[in-house]
Amino acid sequence: MANVPRLFTDGIQALNNMLANRRNAQVNNRMTASRVDWDELRAIYRMGMGSKIIRLKSGIALNDTLQFESEADKDFYINRLQQHVKSASKYQLAFGRALVVIHEPGADLSQPLGTISDWSRVQYHVFSGDMVYVQSVNMDLNSPNYFKPQRYSVRGFTIHPSRAVDFRYVEPVEFDAPEYFYGGIPEFELIRNELVSDQVVQRAVPAILEKSSTLFYKVKGFKDLLADKQETTLVTYFTEMENLRSIYGAGIVDQQDEIEVHSQALTNLAESDMITLRRLAMVTGLPLSWLVGEAARGLNSTGEGERQVLKQTIESYQSEYLLANINRLMALHGRGEVQFKDGLLETDIDRMDMQTKAIDNALKLWQMGEDYKAYLEDHAVVTPDDFAKFFAEEEEPVEPPSEVNLQALLGGGNEA
Repeated sequence: MANVPRLFTDGIQALNNMLANRRNAQVNNRMTASRVDWDELRAIYRMGMGSKIIRLKSGIALNDTLQFESEADKDFYINRLQQHVKSASKYQLAFGRALVVIHEPGADLSQPLGTISDWSRVQYHVFSGDMVYVQSVNMDLNSPNYFKPQRYSVRGFTIHPSRAVDFRYVEPVEFDAPEYFYGGIPEFELIRNELVSDQVVQRAVPAILEKSSTLFYKVKGFKDLLADKQETTLVTYFTEMENLRSIYGAGIVDQQDEIEVHSQALTNLAESDMITLRRLAMVTGLPLSWLVGEAARGLNSTGEGERQVLKQTIESYQSEYLLANINRLMALHGRGEVQFKDGLLETDIDRMDMQTKAIDNALKLWQMGEDYKAYLEDHAVVTPDDFAKFFAEEEEPVEPPSEVNLQALLGGGNEA
């Protein structure tokens, strides 16, 4: 009895109806999960729905969403790092991990990354999680690198952690971490059940359509031909006739037999398809309208609710799984930190509406005698005049005139 797993229960048990106890779904069902192997993850990555989910999340999160400390940092990121970060984001979502490896020509990858004088000669490689293995892990509780890999292995090469930036997705619990090679849980594993349900519905649609359009010919004596195994010539004849008519085949029955149903109605197909898509949208955090690529449904629906859901999803992904890794890449190159811009998914109309409201508020601040210019600058309505600010900083402060000097300026200097 000690090895019997504990099941979910609602705490209520029927005393005179054992059948009700046996049919209780909460008692007789248990949540289980298994790791998706690399072959299936690669298959989902090549699949249309899986590829679209990855491209949507990665594209929205990284397409012109970063702000830099200087124009030099921005140019360096765009020219040297941007493409590698985008690839790492896609692999991170699909395989739970992406490893960006930095190495100069002829360097020993198992040794720490040293000082590099010429970054133009440095090369970058991005490896998906199915290519990365961990050789050893730090198990020292007193170390700041506790439970972090000490060495990576990719295609037989040993890579030192100082040369790699490890983009990991949803972190598993410590007990399950070795099963994922101390990486992250892929997005495809989190949504696998919903993807399978969607594929089942998708596979059923062509079969149902084909059966609903099947024609049946009544041929006298066909049953006797089948009994004598002489139906081959007749079937060949009708096959050739159908090849000339359509890509769909036709059925042959005996004329004396009665067929009651010749077509199959497509009942609840749209509802079944919508259920799978809605659950897929729920677990991915992508709105249904964005996932399908259609306008928001409903009377007077503007899509504002869907946009807020997508904004929360992408901002969470940016802050939890991208920002720290991008900043580590920038720091390795001696560059400043980056931040994600505010106003994600805002359109030009949204920004104009915000600026119009800010101008109205600034007018009220001016009437109150408050600093309306600073308010407009904080809300990016006007750009501060750096030229005037530069000369204002260079100008020496003028001391207020004393009482004696003030009298002199007024013409009473002799009396003073």
